[in-house]
Amino acid sequence: MRIVLPFIAAATITATSAVAREDFGSQADAQEIAAMMTEIVQAGGVGAAIDAMHATDKPFAESVLGIHVFEDGIIVADNREPELIASSYEEVADLTGEPMWPRIVAAADQSGDAVLEWYHYDTEAEYTYLCHSEWADGDTVLVMVCR
Repeated sequence: MRIVLPFIAAATITATSAVAREDFGSQADAQEIAAMMTEIVQAGGVGAAIDAMHATDKPFAESVLGIHVFEDGIIVADNREPELIASSYEEVADLTGEPMWPRIVAAADQSGDAVLEWYHYDTEAEYTYLCHSEWADGDTVLVMVCR
């Protein structure tokens, strides 16, 4: 597994070699799975979302989409990069060197997409993700689904 620290990511910026297409599904796919996770949060809280992320009867663990649940800016559930759990996304920069959290929050405020430069989950090439973000519980719990 790859672990990327913010200062290393900022120091290794190069041209993006891949761009978000539908490698990880469509915008509709991202919105649908985000709505499913948001429903789980609203019905059972963050603990239910954490449990659901890898439950065999739910679609999250096997999804090609990058599915993330944040509580107060801290990632608490992730289907593709579990090494990032407990990271404060208020402090994590993407490959642009800029913090990701302001873009994620702005997207959630509009129930729209944040554009994040990160590594392709499968190939590890630099990749431009479009991440549908929405608030699941006030301004505390946020669900983000990247494609």
